[in-house]
Amino acid sequence: MKQRVLWIEDSALDQNASLAGPVHLSGRYDLTIALTATEGFDALSRSEFDAVIVDIRIPPGDDRRWVDMYYRSFLSSKAARLGLRLLDTVLTGPNTLWPETLPASAREPAHYGVLTVEGIDELRDDLTRLRVTVYRDKGGSDTPDTLLEMIEVITSQAEPTKTGAT
Repeated sequence: MKQRVLWIEDSALDQNASLAGPVHLSGRYDLTIALTATEGFDALSRSEFDAVIVDIRIPPGDDRRWVDMYYRSFLSSKAARLGLRLLDTVLTGPNTLWPETLPASAREPAHYGVLTVEGIDELRDDLTRLRVTVYRDKGGSDTPDTLLEMIEVITSQAEPTKTGAT
């Protein structure tokens, strides 16, 4: 059975051939793409994934909670950092704003990686607090296998979910 991967990236459709192509061609992964924080959170609420790759600068989508966060950040995806807020929401558990119950695997930091333009110095403290250890900077040095390599690292370190059991 193929392992399930969620890629939360607003420009994933533009990067589909270059970054997602090797993932599809490997034949080992079922790749789901979410373009917004709303789509990403909804996907995590509905399904289990063996690996989740998150961009930090993603748009809110249509869920009012994400939209409100975005507007409070002065309409700036860089200031809003909704991908980081999504990681924080998912990995730190339900609260009054996000009471939804997620599958157990969605709360495991080992299932997550960050692929973004933000430098590690900007994110180190937050990623350490969240225990997310897989990080790649999109800045210029990406190879076509970047996404595939991140998925392989995550799936090798994380316990398989029921859907991705081998």
